[in-house]
Amino acid sequence: MMYFPYFRGRQYDLLALKNIAQQQVLPANIIPIIEPVRDIRALPQTVAAFVEHGQPLVVIANPTVSDYALTQQKLYDWRPYATNPQLIVGHVLTPTTIADSLVPTPAHRTLLVARQYDELVAVQQAGWLDTPTYLLVPPEARIRQLVDRPSVSLFDHAWVPEHDRSYADIVDGFFSDDWELAPLDGYQGVSDYTIGGAHYSEHGYPARAVTLHLTYFAGDQLRIHRFVSDDRDDFRHPKEKFFQAVAKLAQWLPEQAAAVQTPAAQALAAYHDQHHFPGLGVVKRLSLEHHLQTMAAYFKKHYPV
Repeated sequence: MMYFPYFRGRQYDLLALKNIAQQQVLPANIIPIIEPVRDIRALPQTVAAFVEHGQPLVVIANPTVSDYALTQQKLYDWRPYATNPQLIVGHVLTPTTIADSLVPTPAHRTLLVARQYDELVAVQQAGWLDTPTYLLVPPEARIRQLVDRPSVSLFDHAWVPEHDRSYADIVDGFFSDDWELAPLDGYQGVSDYTIGGAHYSEHGYPARAVTLHLTYFAGDQLRIHRFVSDDRDDFRHPKEKFFQAVAKLAQWLPEQAAAVQTPAAQALAAYHDQHHFPGLGVVKRLSLEHHLQTMAAYFKKHYPV
């Protein structure tokens, strides 16, 4: 079983991945995917961290969710690392994707993300759907019938409240057990967009509440707990709202099993005792690090390589 956590290349995503690479906690069957969205220094720095620590990483060569791909001259280019055997060059299937870019070599693996059924039909008829080393597809019955090869299911488990709802409506809930179901459907692995979700916004948007997200295992089921500030009336005072949310986390965490109390979760809870607001970017980074530390421990125990 393999796990491909999928990240947009925002600053806090990249810093979380860089720290995880330096901690060397990921087993070989957890391979993060980065789809670059901004030309920032953290991108090549993160790729370098994985390469230097001998850990596999996927970088999408043709990102589709921002204008990053339209910039011809990159100030911070990751491609100098493209020849390293630890780096897997991935592609999103589009009408302009060519088979030659997906041909693996003995030293290099390739990956294809195919989200649309009609495009899969086209490349299947062209005879090169078996070309990439890894194929990520939505977990749909018609796609399973079409794809006659080992593949990886890609699904977005993140719930984002709309309109008059908030995370306070569901503070604890199911997140995923894809790894349990994957063998039944013939998948060799699973992929998701972690706690960040698949939606990408170039500039983000304000929220009335500050919410901390922590994933944790209950048996083989991954659940998510949300610590939401009590003040949700307007968009002001994020610092005070953070202290409201982190106080709930600091009370909840010591009551959980040792596996839930990851270094990242403890670092988050410590801000309560320190009465320090590190900024929401740091909060997001630590939440992502916690998720990866949690998944790493679970996979090492249940799917050792």
